[in-house]
Amino acid sequence: MSDETARIADVLDTIAHDVLAQLQGISPEDLNRPLTLPETNALFALATHLVGAGEFWALVVAGRRTIPRDRPAEFRATGSLVVLTTRYERWLADVRVVLAAVTPDYMERRMDVNRLRSVPSASSEEVSVREALPRAVKHSALHLGHIQMTRQLLGYAPAAEG
Repeated sequence: MSDETARIADVLDTIAHDVLAQLQGISPEDLNRPLTLPETNALFALATHLVGAGEFWALVVAGRRTIPRDRPAEFRATGSLVVLTTRYERWLADVRVVLAAVTPDYMERRMDVNRLRSVPSASSEEVSVREALPRAVKHSALHLGHIQMTRQLLGYAPAAEG
């Protein structure tokens, strides 16, 4: 694994484990309870969307894997922390496998990401693998922040930082 891909894998690992730490101590009811504020989601749904997007950018786009995804369903998802933990650990292990095989030439490979989406749009959006991987990081970090705020809005103290 190159230094570049190792750093990306490490950052995704840190974000993912921070998400799981944020969800520790949350009651099963609160994990699945949507807030009464507009444009907000339940913690489980946010965490499900985060990993779904992470799988898309790091494993489907960068790794050329086929992973079925129903993006709208991610925002209605409910379940347990055990289910999320299992999925996150599988995602992180797969990220390390994919990124270990990435060569410098492959980082420059360009593809139309809309053709890889479960519901392609009419327009095309071409990105390189080098451009796709930071999207996984950026999107994951954004939703980690949403999860941190939602935890507090549900009345839980901020989780200890790891």
